[in-house]
Amino acid sequence: MKHINPNDYDRDELWQFPCEICFKVMAIHREGVDMEIAEVVCRHAPNDYSPTSKFSRDGKYVSLSFMVMVETKEQVDALYKDVFTVEGVKMTL
Repeated sequence: MKHINPNDYDRDELWQFPCEICFKVMAIHREGVDMEIAEVVCRHAPNDYSPTSKFSRDGKYVSLSFMVMVETKEQVDALYKDVFTVEGVKMTL
């Protein structure tokens, strides 16, 4: 399998917009973090989301996955940037 360096391709050529992506967020688990993240996602890609969630073995972290329809790379970039404004977000995929 060939490794693709994200700096070596243009998303406009690789992705065909509009498209659906799986947007994953890992955060420190606390009351309401899932709703705060869902609000951010809805601001950028309005929909009625039912994200899947998975807790870490010790319950300290939660992973949330959203299937999101995106129209442009700017929309994707803004979504990834804005979700880090939620307290406790550690990583996105």
